[in-house]
Amino acid sequence: MSSKRPHEPDTASSSKKFKSDSNSANGSSSAPSISSDALIAQKKAEIMARIATINAGRGGTLNIPTTSSARVAQNMPAPQADDVARRVEEAKRKVAEAQSRANPYLQQAKKGGPEPGPTGAGLKMAAHPLLLDVSTPAPQSKKDRYKPMQPKFASIKANARNAPTPPPVAVAPMPIEARANPYSTAAASASVKESGFEGAPKEKIGKSFRFNQKGKYIAMGNQLRQEAKLEELKQRIAESAKKAGLDNEFEVAEKNVRREAPPAAEWWDVSLLPHKTYDDLVMGMSTLNVRNPDSPITIYVQHPIPIPGNADKDKVALKPLMLTKKEQKKMRKQRRQAELQDKRDKIKMGLIPPDPPKVRLANLMKVLTSDAVQDPTKVEARVRREVTMRKHQHEKMNSERKLTDEQRREKIENKKLEEERKGLVAALFKIKILSDKSQDYKVRITAKELNLTGVCIYNPSFAFVYVEGGQRFIKKYKRLLLQRIRWTEPARSREGDGGDIDLDFDSDKEEGGEAASTIKGKGKEVVTDSGIVSLEDNRCDLIWEGEIADRAFRTFKPRTCPTDTTAKEVLGEKLAGYWDLAKNWKPSEDELF
Repeated sequence: MSSKRPHEPDTASSSKKFKSDSNSANGSSSAPSISSDALIAQKKAEIMARIATINAGRGGTLNIPTTSSARVAQNMPAPQADDVARRVEEAKRKVAEAQSRANPYLQQAKKGGPEPGPTGAGLKMAAHPLLLDVSTPAPQSKKDRYKPMQPKFASIKANARNAPTPPPVAVAPMPIEARANPYSTAAASASVKESGFEGAPKEKIGKSFRFNQKGKYIAMGNQLRQEAKLEELKQRIAESAKKAGLDNEFEVAEKNVRREAPPAAEWWDVSLLPHKTYDDLVMGMSTLNVRNPDSPITIYVQHPIPIPGNADKDKVALKPLMLTKKEQKKMRKQRRQAELQDKRDKIKMGLIPPDPPKVRLANLMKVLTSDAVQDPTKVEARVRREVTMRKHQHEKMNSERKLTDEQRREKIENKKLEEERKGLVAALFKIKILSDKSQDYKVRITAKELNLTGVCIYNPSFAFVYVEGGQRFIKKYKRLLLQRIRWTEPARSREGDGGDIDLDFDSDKEEGGEAASTIKGKGKEVVTDSGIVSLEDNRCDLIWEGEIADRAFRTFKPRTCPTDTTAKEVLGEKLAGYWDLAKNWKPSEDELF
């Protein structure tokens, strides 16, 4: 379809002809004259015919009425008034139809903005009203002269949201076939069917940004956890009741929950009532079992046995003041003097008889002056007998105070238990070589004598000793292992003199080409054969010491463990880490190198 307009009839030639004809008519005065009303109607008809021609070129039906100039040229009579009115109405109707088919944006431009340019297709098409700048330009300063020009429309979504929405445009209904919009909702499609015009798409309004309150999700999580725990508890109770066969009983108990009726008489009043009910109180006190010989009420008062409270057991006893030897002797002397003075005072007051004089052979003549002179042999014999009696009495008293073997052992055990009540202490030792029998004997027997429990593990790499017991006994055991035992010196030989050193050299060398040499005695044991281990670098170290709550072993037992797994099995799960600690431990002087 070409953009050119269809051919228009040459109305100018007809008008020219009309003028020439009229002039000729006027000059000749043979043609009749036209009135002014007929001329106005003729011009209106020409305008309407041109408009109809334009619309017919756009696709309408071409309906050009016969102009008055043609009729004048043909010497036809002028149209009547009714015919002119009918044609005017028809022209108005066609104009209205043409306006309804016109661009709706041109209507908006006519109402508000500037006049649009010529309508048409291609370059002659009018611009969109929204692209036209209808605002008055603001006064521009020198600073703003070289700034980039701002766009006349929203370039991004945020600016489009803040931009003022244009006022709604009144659009005339157009006979456009309604089409279903795949991007619109059901309500939008229904409105399209009703109005017949889709219009501009609705602007999407984003949701506002809202912050969650503090602790919102924490509270929700706590609530979910509480519900889960409650459900788990209900399920566990139901399963336990089902296993015990009490699920039906619980249901019955929930339905029929009733309190038991009060008893006829309380248990503390039953022994006082003859018929075991409180109705006996109506008969008076004489009938009650109160003043009878079988009554539980007597004149005696039963005092409860005092039970010491838990707070009294936890009281810390004050430790006695530590005194030196000199201070202890001084205190003993003062105490004995006070006791002797008290006894003398009682003798002076006549409360007790005085002690008989202690006669000895040294003071015989001073005490028994006259008797010793008269019969000295008899007096000497009597004095010797008294001395013997006093000695026998003193030894008897000492033997009575002396403890028996069983009492002595019991006393030692009690002291051990009393020391354990103060708290248990554990110690861990690492011995490089424990092959000497004398050293091994001291390690094991001393632990048993001090009531220490634990284990002694023999491993090809080292010896592991773990002991536990009272703090005082652990202190003694530490002194034995760290100070008293000389680990680099082997035990003395019991066969001959321990101080001698025997050197045995064989004249004939063995297969290895080396002579066997043995040094026995107090010195270090150095043997070239592989049977005896050298003790030159032997040592014992304390790895760890601390307080514990309970004992892990009942006795002190030696064990041989060639591997780490067997050693950890002997120690158990709780003490298995001590083996790794002892294995990886090194002395401080070795760590420097």
